[in-house]
Amino acid sequence: MKNVQIGVHPINWCNDDMTDPLLGDGYSFYDIIDQAAAAGYAGIENSRKFPRDAKTLRPEFDKRGLQLTSGWCDTMFACRELRDEYFEALKEKAKFFLDMGAQYVIAAEGTNSSCWDPREYRAAKGVQKLNEEEWKLFTDGLNQAGRFCKDNGLRLVYHVHTGTCVETHEETQKLCDMTDPAYVNLLADTGHLCFCGVDIPKFYDHFADRIQYVHLKNIRPLVLQVVRAFGIDFNNAVKLGIFTVPGDEGAIDFKTVFDILDRHGFAGWMLVEAEQYLATPTALDFAKIARDYIRETAGV
Repeated sequence: MKNVQIGVHPINWCNDDMTDPLLGDGYSFYDIIDQAAAAGYAGIENSRKFPRDAKTLRPEFDKRGLQLTSGWCDTMFACRELRDEYFEALKEKAKFFLDMGAQYVIAAEGTNSSCWDPREYRAAKGVQKLNEEEWKLFTDGLNQAGRFCKDNGLRLVYHVHTGTCVETHEETQKLCDMTDPAYVNLLADTGHLCFCGVDIPKFYDHFADRIQYVHLKNIRPLVLQVVRAFGIDFNNAVKLGIFTVPGDEGAIDFKTVFDILDRHGFAGWMLVEAEQYLATPTALDFAKIARDYIRETAGV
């Protein structure tokens, strides 16, 4: 693969969604960036552990040869009452990412999700899918946000995510049909696609022209089987250790993913992402396993 850079997500060390000590809350900002650099990664996404001041953060990255690749922005564009508030928050985050030299803004819709709708915690109820009016609000908001990002030298990528309004092949197609590719493209996450039962090779091949950013997340099939059998929600599935890294034992055929991306001329960032839950092996151990595997399998 050419013109591809390999990064790592801080969630391999410390979970951003849950602050349980077992999910790596004991790692410091310096632990994360030191170990990411030591494991051989060129880039890293934003984290709640990182300073919010680019003048403080950027020199620390430069010392270690790291680049901030992107950051997470949850949206509520399908909710009339909250869409403007979340759009303003996205703008502020985008400005910080730009100051850090990042190229991408990651968006994911929270309205009616089972993960992070602030109006109601729906983990036990599951996602409530959007109606047609909400789809129009949602995709109009994405187009506006994507236009703002492009006007400021950034690219918006939408994260197809478990427990949200866009988690299947068909919902991703609807998103693509209702958004402008000049403003909105895709983040394809292998782990979330597998979690949702999506045909991963078919997804990557079909949406290759819209995929601009990749998360490489592996999944433990036995844990997935238990999660499905007992209807366990996403956050508790993470605590059960459902995710691991490429190169560790898991369900995903990454070589096929790499071959598809290479065939379609993918260029950009691929980031290892696997939510931390174990004290041993350490996050650094897993980061090294993944980096070695990608180097051997994809040649980057």
